[in-house]
Amino acid sequence: MHPLCNDEGGVQNERALFVRRLRRGRLAAGANIRSMLTAATVRVNETFFSVQGEGSLAGAPSFFIRLDGCPLRCSWCDTPYALEGTAGTETDVAALGALARGVNRVVITGGEPLAQDIGPLIAAFVPGTHVTVETSGAIFADLPLVSLFSVSPKVGTSNYTPKLAVLRKYCATAGSRLQLKFVIGDERDLAEALACLESIADSLPRATPVILQPESGRAGTGESYHAFMRDLTERFLGDARWRRFDARVLPQLHYLLWGGEPGR
Repeated sequence: MHPLCNDEGGVQNERALFVRRLRRGRLAAGANIRSMLTAATVRVNETFFSVQGEGSLAGAPSFFIRLDGCPLRCSWCDTPYALEGTAGTETDVAALGALARGVNRVVITGGEPLAQDIGPLIAAFVPGTHVTVETSGAIFADLPLVSLFSVSPKVGTSNYTPKLAVLRKYCATAGSRLQLKFVIGDERDLAEALACLESIADSLPRATPVILQPESGRAGTGESYHAFMRDLTERFLGDARWRRFDARVLPQLHYLLWGGEPGR
């Protein structure tokens, strides 16, 4: 018998010792988790508070975290300052989580956010925060805590083609947490967007929002933008094949309001 257990007082002493050790172990485990979270960083190009300018949540106030770096070089990229991966700052995910406190919606964008490990970043937000990840659809990630994957397959004028295998994986794993967003610069883009949807139709959840938005460089500003939107909408409405999908034409709200100004 253990010497501490040879009387009632010994039993109590051993129990107290066990409880102290258990508490120390729990504290150490908690400290390790906090340490791991604190040690995780992502390369951030900019953060800002604005309205979501694109997609089904357009107009919703959101805190944006733009990560730095992208493997693609789309011909019409509207955030070239976030491409190279050399302009950003390594930032602790816990600090970003603190910045996002008090907001209902966070948007992780880029660059290409999935070129980095964003799992620890998403875990740093207050539970219940709506998290949108805006991605090109070139990289797959299964992240259960993401509220919305806003996937923008590249077509035609981008000089890229959609990665259908990656899109099917998102269809299988994201389900109702998925929207597809196509940037349209000309008739070819519109045709390739439709062809992409038809190719994955057997995998695409029925109610998936599909957004067609003008490529701002070609659309221009003022009346030019309005004319581009009008033409795109009329072409969309005139092709019955689009009615198979939950598709709609939408402008870039932040472009209309601020003309593509960084931090907006």
